[in-house]
Amino acid sequence: HLAKHFSCFSASTAVFAVLVTMSSAEEQAAALSQLRREVNAQAQRELLTKMTEKCFAKCVSSTKGAGQLERSEQLCLGMCIDRYVDCMNAVNEALVQRQHSRS
Repeated sequence: HLAKHFSCFSASTAVFAVLVTMSSAEEQAAALSQLRREVNAQAQRELLTKMTEKCFAKCVSSTKGAGQLERSEQLCLGMCIDRYVDCMNAVNEALVQRQHSRS
């Protein structure tokens, strides 16, 4: 399980190694920006996977043919995803506010 959580570090480690050996501040800033983008992209992929797994497990119980969801399951999935997105937005807002209060 640890390998899954740290999978973003394979590419990120290479960027970090380049960052450490760079001499100019501009090069370091560019590499750091790239590293942040990679880590954020990995976090988004993991969040999407977790959201999909949890909402599917919570909402889908039918054993109908492949690719067919009951109307109630569709509604449940939509509401579950909405709750995840609302939660994520609330956490992001709190983090931004905390960051601003520290500045």
